[in-house]
Amino acid sequence: MKEIPSVDWLDLEVDRDKFLKDLRYALEECGFLILTNAPGLDDEFQKRAFSEVRGFFDSPMEFKKTSGIENSPYVRGYSLPTPPDSGRGQVVESFQYGIDETPLCAHDDESKPIHERFFRGPNTWPDSVAVPGFKPMLEELNSAYHSLTLQLGELIVESLGEDPAEFRQYFNLDEPYLFASLNHNFSLEAIVADKQDFIRDEYEKPMSPVTGAHIDGPPFVALLINDRPGLQVVAGDGGWMNAPVTCRTAAGDYSVPVMPGAVIVNTGGSLMHLSEGRYSATVHRVNTTMIPNGETRISMPYFLLPKMEGDLVPFGKSAAANNDNVGYNEGRDRGANAAANLMRTYPKLTRAWWMKEFRALRDAHQNEEKAETVAAFKLAVERGDRYKENSSSQET
Repeated sequence: MKEIPSVDWLDLEVDRDKFLKDLRYALEECGFLILTNAPGLDDEFQKRAFSEVRGFFDSPMEFKKTSGIENSPYVRGYSLPTPPDSGRGQVVESFQYGIDETPLCAHDDESKPIHERFFRGPNTWPDSVAVPGFKPMLEELNSAYHSLTLQLGELIVESLGEDPAEFRQYFNLDEPYLFASLNHNFSLEAIVADKQDFIRDEYEKPMSPVTGAHIDGPPFVALLINDRPGLQVVAGDGGWMNAPVTCRTAAGDYSVPVMPGAVIVNTGGSLMHLSEGRYSATVHRVNTTMIPNGETRISMPYFLLPKMEGDLVPFGKSAAANNDNVGYNEGRDRGANAAANLMRTYPKLTRAWWMKEFRALRDAHQNEEKAETVAAFKLAVERGDRYKENSSSQET
């Protein structure tokens, strides 16, 4: 495996068996895939999307802070850049959004489950006069991502040899739990000079807590478009593999392939559980050293979460059970897990609205995340061993 596998959406019409075979291979052997000719995400649309998002991030800081994530209890709005002297491998600012809806209850109504209070609410939009195309573009992007996730989800279940209708037990058009983000990553020169060599060395290591390598736990799959190099995944024999760029927004050498109109898809923890490990969540990161100096990288990840009531019952099974192979214990409060995951990620939001809840949820979330990550690494090792065995047999 020299590159992340590609799956062509157009094959659905001309060779459905090939599409499902390619989909199964990509998710079994890599956990990432490049979906080419993705519906609703063609090159013209992506260029418009990146232009609007860059317009927002290029706005004055005081303007961006008016839509700060701490202004509302829902995980929506602008997050300040990571401090350049934090010792972390990235300097990144972001904007979070979800389904724009009326809250079901007050955020501190403890008679309701935490996920209903945390994920249900209005977006925190910037002033539409200053960035008139920003909100309409995100709504268009959200619609395209949502439609693709629902279609692709059923195909993924079919690729497992199960009834696609089982996907609808966890996802539907009317009750989505969504977390989506716009990320603006800066190049290495944004990090203070005396830490740059340290950061370079950390990215040379197979794994480092400094570089932000992780799996996506709560979602079924994640969708992503990006306009500069940086995304890397662990695949093949266990080394880091570069992901392509889905839209060219700058001249010059991109150092990785550009695949216009494509979307990157990766396996989340929920799919790992529901497939009993056949499709494992894959470790990935953004490599700051790949972003050219003087430039920045925009990515737009989309995480549609399954319904949060009850257990994740694997496809084709009648009941959930403890499964160490995928790090899942029966009875997990998945809504609390997903909420705590984001509370940890956005401390400014948490300090303003959710400290009591986060303190109560933190330990369980850490334990569940650790079990899930250990399981994903174990499955990755097994996948790497298969890769090496297959490579050896082909050589002989």
